[in-house]
Amino acid sequence: MSVLTSPRGKVEVVHCRRTESQDISCIKNLIRKFTQKLFGRLNIIYLLEKANLAVTLYNDKEEIMAQATFLDYPNWNVAKQDDWVSVFRELDSEIPCTPLNTLFMHLFVAVDEYSIGCCKEMIRTVFKAVPELHFIFLIVPSYMSLGSTLITVFDQVGNIPSLTYDEDFAVHICHRHSHYPQLHIRKARVEDHDDLMPIFMQHDTILRSTYGEYFLAELIEAQDEENHAVVCEVEGVAVGFMSVCSRVNMQLLHECFDLGPFHGLCIPHPDDVLGRPQELSIQRSQGGRNI
Repeated sequence: MSVLTSPRGKVEVVHCRRTESQDISCIKNLIRKFTQKLFGRLNIIYLLEKANLAVTLYNDKEEIMAQATFLDYPNWNVAKQDDWVSVFRELDSEIPCTPLNTLFMHLFVAVDEYSIGCCKEMIRTVFKAVPELHFIFLIVPSYMSLGSTLITVFDQVGNIPSLTYDEDFAVHICHRHSHYPQLHIRKARVEDHDDLMPIFMQHDTILRSTYGEYFLAELIEAQDEENHAVVCEVEGVAVGFMSVCSRVNMQLLHECFDLGPFHGLCIPHPDDVLGRPQELSIQRSQGGRNI
């Protein structure tokens, strides 16, 4: 759920879901002449059947606010569907695009008043839904501008010729790190102590009073084959911490949780006593009645 605000100050709460066949008529109503110039004349039913991912934004009244469709090959005939990687690598060798980390936008429509907000929310949702996705490409005729909406999320990389027409097409790209960056997880270092301590002190002061002022640095420094510590890093600053150990305190787990359905987290053995002995149960029940 997200809140979008139009330039006139109107507010809409939008939700995201996968596109359904019942959305087709609403999608067609959102298509403008500008949409057809960017993406061409499309068969919406066929497009949705072939789509790798199709996403719809709708408001609290179940009204469709925007829709986008993504496939794993270019939206114009600028390369073979099964051999486009080499073409795009020649365009910019520093973009490590592959069929596994790249999608192409084949359609985007939105309610005009909320189009920019819908576009940004759509892109963020797609990157969130597909962790392996790092690049979204958009191919448009070179004489066309992206308009005021798509230009907010796409940057032009270059031009490539069409395979069937004497015409060039502009290649635009959208990077994950600009909209929904992946967290960087690494092994903890003693130097992370100063970044992490404010987080600990914000939630718990008992550890510090119990184990001393530098307990966290000592925990990080004591890493070995059985004890590991990792941090989540954003722009060079540690913002999260996790410490794991291969040793398990079984007695404490049994005291705190009912592990019966999981066989006490132990490997089953024919001699295991799975229930309380019957005689002991009878004695305890009789003793309870005498009291």
